Amino acid sequence: GWTRFLDLESGAASVVQVDVARIGGITPWLKVAHLAEAFNVDVCPHFLMELHVSLVAAIPNGRYVEHIPQLRAITTGEMTIENGRAVAPETPGLGIAWDRDAMDNRRVA
Repeated sequence: GWTRFLDLESGAASVVQVDVARIGGITPWLKVAHLAEAFNVDVCPHFLMELHVSLVAAIPNGRYVEHIPQLRAITTGEMTIENGRAVAPETPGLGIAWDRDAMDNRRVA
């Protein structure tokens, strides 16, 4: 809410760690990123690195992408890293290649 806006305005926040899955999607994520940009604050999103790498590449104040490989067991690919830097995919979509068979094998009745 407004208290987060005040954190930016007062300089109390030096990094915004917005999570696309928790904020309600890409549009609200971009709104927060641009608000942070207005206050010269870096965006370093939390979790879902495969999706966030493209979003961070799309904003001027994107700084880091967390590397949390928690989805490896249920995906068929992973984020590309070259020379220590995350690379946004060139393919369409969200960047997460779900492995439906692996997910089915973990299903609990």
